[in-house]
Amino acid sequence: MHKLIFSLLSIASISLLLLFHGSEARQRELPLPNACHFSQINSLSPAHATKFEAGQMEVWDHTSNELQCAGVTVARITLQANSIFLPSFFSPPSLAYVVQGEGVMGTIASGCPETYEEAGGGVGGDMHRRFEDMHQKLEDFRRGDVFASLAGVSQWWYNRGNSDVVIVIVLDVTNRENQLDQVPRMFQIAGSKTQEQQQPLTWPSGKNAFSGFDPNIIAEAFKIDIETAKKLQNQKDNRGNIVRANGPLHFISSPSRQWQQDGNGNGIEETYCTARLHENIDDPERSDFFSTRAGRISTLNSLNLPVLRLVRLNAIRGVLYSGGMMLPHWTANAHTVLYVTGGQAMIQVVDDNGQSVFNAQVQQGELLVVPQGFAVVKTAGETGFEWIAFKTNDNAYMNTLSGGTSYLRAVPVDVIKAAYGVTEEEAKRVKFREITIAQKRKSKETCRQNLQNKDGTCEPKSCEAECVRRHKPGTGRCGQGTGKIPICICFYDCPP
Repeated sequence: MHKLIFSLLSIASISLLLLFHGSEARQRELPLPNACHFSQINSLSPAHATKFEAGQMEVWDHTSNELQCAGVTVARITLQANSIFLPSFFSPPSLAYVVQGEGVMGTIASGCPETYEEAGGGVGGDMHRRFEDMHQKLEDFRRGDVFASLAGVSQWWYNRGNSDVVIVIVLDVTNRENQLDQVPRMFQIAGSKTQEQQQPLTWPSGKNAFSGFDPNIIAEAFKIDIETAKKLQNQKDNRGNIVRANGPLHFISSPSRQWQQDGNGNGIEETYCTARLHENIDDPERSDFFSTRAGRISTLNSLNLPVLRLVRLNAIRGVLYSGGMMLPHWTANAHTVLYVTGGQAMIQVVDDNGQSVFNAQVQQGELLVVPQGFAVVKTAGETGFEWIAFKTNDNAYMNTLSGGTSYLRAVPVDVIKAAYGVTEEEAKRVKFREITIAQKRKSKETCRQNLQNKDGTCEPKSCEAECVRRHKPGTGRCGQGTGKIPICICFYDCPP
């Protein structure tokens, strides 16, 4: 009876705790003193990788000046086909982005009920049915999904596809929910050390939570024999925290995930047990800004994913087409941790003294930290540029130096003239010239292409269709080539 009362009180306490978390405006803990004083910012690659039986976990150096400034640390998990990242949790809240692949993710929040159950067959009708399994809810994941996780809430990931799954996780180590320190910690509920030598950095450590207990205590707690207790400790196991599954795993799943898109919780009344934990940020249809010539931007914050009020992070997905440019801007109330998911770009960052602290090309797999208030501009390379940016505020907002809602648009023309010593005509040209994402101008030679067929003819509709196929968006019309032979001419983003 006492155990039952304790269990009920625990569930009530967790629900009330999450309720107050949702309504309380929490402040972030301060990062290390002077961590954001830069003469130069470096792009970062993983510091080391821990290889497991069926994948690996790469971590960035949390002692780097850039990550200490942002108050975060970053990990990248790679799961091979038909493998599972075993249940574990981090001390700080986190956001995870699925770079590639698909599968199933499970959240294990203590105090939340087993909301999925499967009834097995039995003799004697419904009254004698037995349950085959019960577990908390699962989430299907695919490329572009962002998942939120609170401090201490365990998760596991299963790759059910035929190719690798890659997940990037950002941990907010200066969040007040992390009461330890700014050294990242991963607590394993299952798994073991690998045979390889321990890496210089301190995580992941490798042993699971059962390992430190006396096997007799475990046997008593679970009412199992000693040998089974030792198996829970993974004493003779060196597969690590990503293991190969013996055949496809079976889970209880709901018929459709449509409810996840339709539910609009307010983030206060709902608890973590019932909250919507993820959203796909890759779909072009949900873009906040879209240009057929330059690219698109999608934002995920606590307004469209309320659980982020607890996590205190948000995410922005960006795609620039070849030659596209994200014009100069800064984030007013957060640091930005940018991870390159595809292509390459030239990025320049300017600090509070007007000095360039970063001016280089970044490419797939690299990380770049842009501190709060530092201005940044991105120009995509020939193959375009794709990134996911994590910001250290659930409602981070961006200011721009140029564009439709920019600083220059808000300033009167006479003020611009006085501030920069320009003529009125120059001030108007600066003020009204560009939008937030622009297409880098090309010369006459590079913005057109002549197409000539063997018959020396040109059919207008076919010409238009072929030009759009080659240079989307583009246009095409029939013209004359050398010797007045009819040709199809493609035009795309030509300067006036």
